[in-house]
Amino acid sequence: MNDLPIHIMSDGIELSFLLRKFIEKKISALSRFSADILSTQLVLREKSGAKGLLSVKARLALPGRDIHGNAAHGNFYAAINQLVTRLARLSRKRKTRYKKRVRRGRKLHSPDRIPTPNLRKQRRMRHIEKLSERSIMSLSPHVAQT
Repeated sequence: MNDLPIHIMSDGIELSFLLRKFIEKKISALSRFSADILSTQLVLREKSGAKGLLSVKARLALPGRDIHGNAAHGNFYAAINQLVTRLARLSRKRKTRYKKRVRRGRKLHSPDRIPTPNLRKQRRMRHIEKLSERSIMSLSPHVAQT
């Protein structure tokens, strides 16, 4: 998806043309997991307090809840690869969760089909009947069994 709006903000770091193209290529590959991505925001910065670590944070704007991810590494390319891996995993989780919800909602029973009674309920009813028979037998005078 080439027309995916990607907003890249760099905090105190000069963003090269090659790095920008690399980010666009990697982020647009995420559209195979969720084709309904509205926009993407990335923030590139040096991690404060950690010498040599670079941090990348991203937010995928989607219908419903957004997906957030972050990664830190000594190299921006490696950090972006880690970030894309995490976002892909979260996108797959979102996609399967959505499919399960849709699948669960489609279970419709036709009116001519008689629903089978719950097996657990049947067993419980038999157990209660047996208990009541035992209590009746214990209260009644003992009859010699033949």
